[in-house]
Amino acid sequence: MTFLDAYARFGPDSIAISDALDIKEHEADTLINDHLNREYLRKEAEYIESVRKPQAAPAAQKRKLVPYAGYDSTAHVLGQSGGRRDEW
Repeated sequence: MTFLDAYARFGPDSIAISDALDIKEHEADTLINDHLNREYLRKEAEYIESVRKPQAAPAAQKRKLVPYAGYDSTAHVLGQSGGRRDEW
């Protein structure tokens, strides 16, 4: 049985892995720590690569203005300056 087989079967239980592999418990603990560190670094590298990938550029679209409180979009039709309702 290999370490990965024992880890898949027993999880991070250093006593069970040491019994299965016939090694000392501190050696099993070291193997578990190394395995967890490798997994963490692998996931971190995958995350960094996913962040570095260039994102697809959004299609060029004309941006619409967002109306704010007091804005009247019909003011230009009525000939009002600034388009504020309190100026009517």
